[in-house]
Amino acid sequence: MTKDIQVTLRWLTVMACVFAPFLLVLYALLQIPGGVQVFSRTEPMDWIWLMLLGGMMLGVYYFLAVYLEDEEEICAEFRKLDRDEDGYLCREDVSAWPELRLQFDRFDQDHDGRLSRADFENFEHAFAHT
Repeated sequence: MTKDIQVTLRWLTVMACVFAPFLLVLYALLQIPGGVQVFSRTEPMDWIWLMLLGGMMLGVYYFLAVYLEDEEEICAEFRKLDRDEDGYLCREDVSAWPELRLQFDRFDQDHDGRLSRADFENFEHAFAHT
């Protein structure tokens, strides 16, 4: 699957997750006898709470989409660097990445001369915020 298709599917999934609760509420209102009339007689403050709930849901879904996208990129980069596909990065694997090569010993938590995926994720998160 190409990167464009993956990105499109991810955003379609996020949009479905964002709008699904609202569509479910609409469906419930239409199915409950007199649901629309009950909802139309609500106070303006009730609408504000519904909008706040929608805004919070949108924020959570956006955060998850950004976080999951970052994690996918980290996993893809790890797989690309792991030439022998043993699940670890040795010094030879990271020789083309100067920042990682210089920080190798700092992020090699168990000091076995290789970086696990967790070590690599720690490196990525440390340098993503600098």
